[in-house]
Amino acid sequence: MSAADPAPPQVSVALCTYNGADYLREQLDSVLAQQDVDLEVVALDDGSSDATTAILADYAARDPRLRWQRNERNLGPTASFERALSLCRGDLLAPCDQDDIWLPGKLARLVAAIGSADLAYCDSAYVDAEGRSLDQRIGQTTRMLSGTSPVPFLWTNTVSGHASLLRRDLFEAVRPFPAGAYHDWWLALCAAGRNGVVYVDAPLVRYRRHGAAFSPMGASSPPPRDAVSSRLWLEHRLRLMRAYPHTGLRDAAAASELAVSLQRALDTGHVLPMLPLLWRHRRALPPWKGSPWVDALKWQSRLAKKIRRARREESPDAATGGPSP
Repeated sequence: MSAADPAPPQVSVALCTYNGADYLREQLDSVLAQQDVDLEVVALDDGSSDATTAILADYAARDPRLRWQRNERNLGPTASFERALSLCRGDLLAPCDQDDIWLPGKLARLVAAIGSADLAYCDSAYVDAEGRSLDQRIGQTTRMLSGTSPVPFLWTNTVSGHASLLRRDLFEAVRPFPAGAYHDWWLALCAAGRNGVVYVDAPLVRYRRHGAAFSPMGASSPPPRDAVSSRLWLEHRLRLMRAYPHTGLRDAAAASELAVSLQRALDTGHVLPMLPLLWRHRRALPPWKGSPWVDALKWQSRLAKKIRRARREESPDAATGGPSP
């Protein structure tokens, strides 16, 4: 680089590990091979009992860009990522899982795309446990969210932490992460409520599907939608709706209103009173079929099913494994 060339952007990668020895070397190699960025890698281990920490120590001894620590006790993924991000020094932060493969230009592409937004993210291509392509990417089956409306992110999330790049200002503004919330979902929601989310329509990560994956999306056999607890599905969204207003960000009042309405529907089993509220926010609902009024009706129908199932999950038959209507 000549004296006239601009310095490459500084990016800190926050890698969290837990018993990830099987795939960690391949991931570390791909992260350390990132092009056109000034790279820092901060690895935080959450109490591994396999060879994970030995691998981290080996890489750190050979590459000064990598440093690592170990949690004194197991914190779980959300708290570990919050701590790992806090240990980073850069103004641009990139969460990193232990079992994927990053394309060499991933970080540089996201840096170029982020502009004035708070978060940029890319698509991911699925690979199997051996790294072989499964000929599918997340964006082929999901309408990826972007923009400056946080309301869609109260209902769903398409921003995977492993595919994202965020500003330190965002991270510092929305700490601490809400208990029980997914770190990537919370950061995406808050980014949409601040300076926005940008989507890069390119699969810059090879997202490994295997039996030990933490995320259901990364599992080799993801559970069918109906197998996921409806109560947990609803409670996670209620948690976000209640936590988001404390940030003071855009549409905080809408989140509070949605939380009250959704809780009332869960308590009573009646979803129809939510329809006027969903209709009012129809242009900010997650895109489904492309027409806002159709999406509002679709969301009402889906919520009604989720609430009915959630209420049955509390019934004696559901608790004992007996039949349910």
